[in-house]
Amino acid sequence: MSAHPRLVERREASAALTRAVESVRRGSGCAVLVEGVAGIGKSALLAEVRRPAHALGVRVLAARAGELETGFVFGVVRQLFEPLLVGADPKRRAALLAGPAAPAAAVVGQSATDGSAVGDYAALNSLLWLTVNATEQGPLLLLVDDLHWCDPPSLRYLAFLLPRLAELNVGVVAAARGDEPGADRLLTLLATDPAFTVVRPRPLTPIGTSALLARVFEERVAPEFARACHRATRGNPLLLRELARAVRDQGLPTDAAHAGDVVDLGPHAIARLVERRRARLDPPAVRLAAALAVLGDGAPLADAAELAGVGMHTALEALDTIGFPEIVCDSDCVNCADDGDAHGGTDGGGDAGDGGGAGDGGRDAVRSGDPAYGYGGGPAGTRRGGYAAGARRVRFVHPLIRSAVYASISAAGRARMHRAAARLVEARGGEADLAQIAAHLLHAVPAGDPRTVTLLRRAAARAGGLGAPAEAAAYLRRCLEEPPPPAERTAVLLELADVTLARDVGAAAGHLHSALRLATGSVERARIAALLGEAAAYVQPTAEALADLERAVAEIEPDAAGGADGSADLRARIAATVLFTEFATRSGRAALPRRVPPLRRLTEAEGPGARMLDCAIAYQDAMTGDPRAVERARRALSSGLLEPSEHTLTALALGLAVLVLAEDPAAIRRLDELMAYARRRGSLRILATACTVRARGWLSLGQLAEAETDAREGVEAARILERLPRTAVLGPVVRATLADALLQRGLADEAEEVLGAAEGGRFGGPVHMLSGPRVRLALTRGVPAAEVAESALAVGRATEELGIVNPAVTQWRLPAALALRAAGRREEAHELAVRELDLARGWGAPGPVGRALRVGAGLAADRGRALELLREAVGVLEGSQARLEYAEAEADLGTALHAAGQAREGRARLRVALDLADQCDAAPLAERVRAALRAAGARPRRSALTGPRALTPSEVRVADLAARGHTNRGIAQQLFVTPKTVEVHLSRIYRKLGITARTELARALRA
Repeated sequence: MSAHPRLVERREASAALTRAVESVRRGSGCAVLVEGVAGIGKSALLAEVRRPAHALGVRVLAARAGELETGFVFGVVRQLFEPLLVGADPKRRAALLAGPAAPAAAVVGQSATDGSAVGDYAALNSLLWLTVNATEQGPLLLLVDDLHWCDPPSLRYLAFLLPRLAELNVGVVAAARGDEPGADRLLTLLATDPAFTVVRPRPLTPIGTSALLARVFEERVAPEFARACHRATRGNPLLLRELARAVRDQGLPTDAAHAGDVVDLGPHAIARLVERRRARLDPPAVRLAAALAVLGDGAPLADAAELAGVGMHTALEALDTIGFPEIVCDSDCVNCADDGDAHGGTDGGGDAGDGGGAGDGGRDAVRSGDPAYGYGGGPAGTRRGGYAAGARRVRFVHPLIRSAVYASISAAGRARMHRAAARLVEARGGEADLAQIAAHLLHAVPAGDPRTVTLLRRAAARAGGLGAPAEAAAYLRRCLEEPPPPAERTAVLLELADVTLARDVGAAAGHLHSALRLATGSVERARIAALLGEAAAYVQPTAEALADLERAVAEIEPDAAGGADGSADLRARIAATVLFTEFATRSGRAALPRRVPPLRRLTEAEGPGARMLDCAIAYQDAMTGDPRAVERARRALSSGLLEPSEHTLTALALGLAVLVLAEDPAAIRRLDELMAYARRRGSLRILATACTVRARGWLSLGQLAEAETDAREGVEAARILERLPRTAVLGPVVRATLADALLQRGLADEAEEVLGAAEGGRFGGPVHMLSGPRVRLALTRGVPAAEVAESALAVGRATEELGIVNPAVTQWRLPAALALRAAGRREEAHELAVRELDLARGWGAPGPVGRALRVGAGLAADRGRALELLREAVGVLEGSQARLEYAEAEADLGTALHAAGQAREGRARLRVALDLADQCDAAPLAERVRAALRAAGARPRRSALTGPRALTPSEVRVADLAARGHTNRGIAQQLFVTPKTVEVHLSRIYRKLGITARTELARALRA
């Protein structure tokens, strides 16, 4: 058989991958997904892409996911980056882990496991910066094979990386099966991400089949025989290769007369190949094959030998018996493929950092030298995946072969071998690789082993700290099966409830109930009861969920734990949780008017629970337009009792949302602090929530570019987290905010797309937040006035049914009034405008009052009354935070003054409006004002406003840091953006300030 047959009928797919490599080489990141059924040639294409990468100087980091390693937290990420760090000298390693990349050392297993949490955002951000730092020596290509088996934390890293590829000289090429059942939902989202160019290799044609067979057999096969092979394998390259091996093993001629003999071989070629070879193997080879299947890709041959109970010399002989390099090959073999490639030498190879092939002609060269057999060979003290860096590793050439071998082991045998493998890994590296130890223990039979319990709990703590709650939950569930000693069971249940809460609140409540039954101390029972109450806040409320809350209160009330004040604060905390739960659904909101009044007395207690309840009540009061909500929110947030945490996040977000609605200048500052905390703590959920609320804050201030930036970051975070129940409402909320910002910037098409995604959320979208952008989009699209009016009125009815009337929250009345007037229904329009103004004055924030006055002017019966209302609107808004509303009011007043014959003042007002519109980046308003200026006989300026006042808050931060001497990389690290984003900011800053050099920044900012 040929030593290295070339790819057949893959020219188009190979060209797409080569283009991707060239794009990365030019500094433009990209992503390609090779998708298809098992054996279609995905791995071969990934192997092939190394050649142009090597030729163009693009460094390759590669990983292959495994079916049995999906519980190995950040397993694929470790495969990608661990060799890079292990192979680096101290200076290069320090550069790779510089700045915010430092936590990546723990994620990749290159720092001691001390049980401290890194946090999901910190983990993802550190990996992003490790990626950025790795590009300092040139462009980078990440290859991930069998993405469908990728562990979820590594999938989250890829999801975090994809939107940033355009700013990095990094490419991602991944291969995945398109037909894998039970695929992770995040994988589905990744596979459908617009950032991915999808390449789908097709089955070989009969001509391609004939060509491949001719190369395999090194002779021409009869056309009838080739057609029979094509029918038997349906053109699947892997099945075709294994069928050819079966033909060769049986000594079957490849002529027309024997064509019928291959019909039954193809569909079961791999299983039959494994069974045939297994039947011929002696016991040591059978045990070694089983050990390789259990240990998985990348385990040292020495470990497989030890697990199999054979010596190294016997293991090397067994490799030949099993089938080297056709069945198993060396782990660094770049020719390992699923479409017919043989294994051994390569024409290029790679360097030590890219996992490339040896380039030495195959097995014999790999065997040379003692380090290939055992341990060592890398820098002193370095390890890779829990093993010494220099150990020789072997793997099966295709996952289907490994699966067939694994399936041939009895269930009891697999369980015993996994437990032995866990002990072996622990013996090699202690607890340096808890994830790999735990992955084996998941498959072991429970045996009441206290050491197993300890290891699984530590692995769960580490997984939870790295933002992998699902994997942590799997470890803890297995821990309960072991089982733990009775004295530890309650603690394990509480740990399991904590990590399960993120994904399955019903299961979390069940674990808490179990813990409550086992708990004996009054303090412990009270604490568990409070946690049980919180569990109901993360899903749509049901009678059972509310019953849980009532039972939690019952657990606390007769208890004197911590004194009366402590019990009262716990009751307040659970009461707050009841309100958080009710806010989430229509039925829950209907119950709020009767539920809130009796809870107000509980806020008299001192403690975080009472302040959480203050935030909840303030939010409900804000929905109804009660201005007392603002002082209640300020009291809750200024007390110092609500420190940011996962448990206080909902309360903090609602309290800050009230301050945003009130246009309180302190709101943005407090949100800045919350975002900084989220990044320090490493919480993606806190960051997503802070982004969402701050985006609403920027929107109320008229800072549309800032609102869009925060909303996009919030959408991205929600997208990564959207499988989690506690973020079910967050995604639609932040998408609605993004749609609003886009519409006001004039990006209607994208806004419509985002709005559609928001409306498709789990709860159908937040109607009170969607009302404004929905109607604004309809007006932008030129929908007939009568239709817009009916739509807006329908939104209004739905919103008021929820008890939401505050004009700062919902903005349906004014566009409905304008549409009603256009449709000739002036009386209805007037009633709505008057109602809006009354409600806005009652709430008191300048923005809604000015907006209502401005729209009321458009409905006024005469010009004098209209001018009076517009002047009042300008007076209300002039000194306020609501700059875009102020711009709108000045624009309307300027236009009205010109129409009334007061052209000079009208032009002055319009120029103010144009400056404000440019500052807010409100393109449609700016264009409308320019048209009004031209109509008034003025020549509007073409360029945007310049000078320091033209800078957005983000640009001010970048400019200030640059003026103080920080490098682009340093600025990027402080602001959690990429260096390319800083470059883009600086180019805009220079243009607005009229400067050309960094040295001029300080002076220009003082101007």
